[in-house]
Amino acid sequence: MADVHDVAAAILAETGPDSPMRLQKLLYYVQGWHLAMTGEPVFPDRIEAWRAGPVVPEVYRHHEGKRAVAAWDEGDPKRLGDSDRATVRWVVERYAGFDRHQLSAMTHDEEPWRAARHGLADDEPSTEPLSRKVMAEYFGRLICDSETAITQAVANARLEGLTVSADAIADARAVDRGELTTDEAVRRRIRQFTKQ
Repeated sequence: MADVHDVAAAILAETGPDSPMRLQKLLYYVQGWHLAMTGEPVFPDRIEAWRAGPVVPEVYRHHEGKRAVAAWDEGDPKRLGDSDRATVRWVVERYAGFDRHQLSAMTHDEEPWRAARHGLADDEPSTEPLSRKVMAEYFGRLICDSETAITQAVANARLEGLTVSADAIADARAVDRGELTTDEAVRRRIRQFTKQ
């Protein structure tokens, strides 16, 4: 198993220079989603329920007082397995649009952080660890099957006043079955709009 330094190095290899707080939140999301998807932690280190959200103390000791972290020399992303690297990439892509303050606020609304704090006010200090079991269950509930995801995407599009063609839905199902690449599905949609 890789350690938290290897995961931090892998995150920064994907994001480039980042804030320490954002790095901490991405470590939390990598651990949570990896627990949900594989049943195993991606790193053994504990995550604590600090005021600003989940924090890995081992990582904090290395970036304390810094405004930005450009690289993580304490770790090596090459030590991560394929599944670990895939989780890091997926999390970085999924949370790319959120800054450190938004990520911190999001974690305050999530069960793993709240449960570890046992009702403490947001501004009260805590070093209580987040439960891996709670993290796995919480993030596991956020995973849905592909048909549900397609149905939800179509419903969201309709709420926005958009129409989703039967061809687009068929392409999404073909991507899920591995019969079509996502790039080809996008090319088909672009061709559809350029023909009109």
